Amino acid sequence: MQGVAFLGFAGDCSIAGQVTMFGERMTDFLNGQERFRVHHVECTSLADGHVVKVDSISLERDELLAVIGTGPRGAEHLRVEVDETRLQLAIGPYLILGRFHTRPGVDAIDNVLHREAMIPLTGATIAYQCAGETVARDVGTVIVNRHQVAWIAASEDEASVFPGASLRSPFTMNLRKDFTGSATL
Repeated sequence: MQGVAFLGFAGDCSIAGQVTMFGERMTDFLNGQERFRVHHVECTSLADGHVVKVDSISLERDELLAVIGTGPRGAEHLRVEVDETRLQLAIGPYLILGRFHTRPGVDAIDNVLHREAMIPLTGATIAYQCAGETVARDVGTVIVNRHQVAWIAASEDEASVFPGASLRSPFTMNLRKDFTGSATL
């Protein structure tokens, strides 16, 4: 049992604090219980950036869209050879790009659909808007609540792994907005 830094992302705010973690890894901790307590909490509103501080809160796993992986990585002697697939996904107001690990020869997208609720992506970037500003964080691991994912796709450089699958990427979509009301995009 140990206290570790916690940074989670809900639909309307980020939640920073400390959590007393049971188990080897943050992913295992989150998958092992539906409710847990976070202490010394600062919630930052995505809408306007205001911060609310509270001593502690009780969170349900389903309230979280993503969590930054902190704490120990687990026992080195239990690690196995894995394939990595670069995935991108949208979950609530967040866009995430990261590497998903599977056993060699396993279809990554199919594997995502059969894992526990919280799945880790390594070498990840999470991007979102906070108070009208774009925030992009490069992190070692982001743990995603797969039950809340709006869409998931292989990144463009991994698209050949999924022949015939349509690639839905926020980076290739036309995201311009006409504020004049006169132009057609």
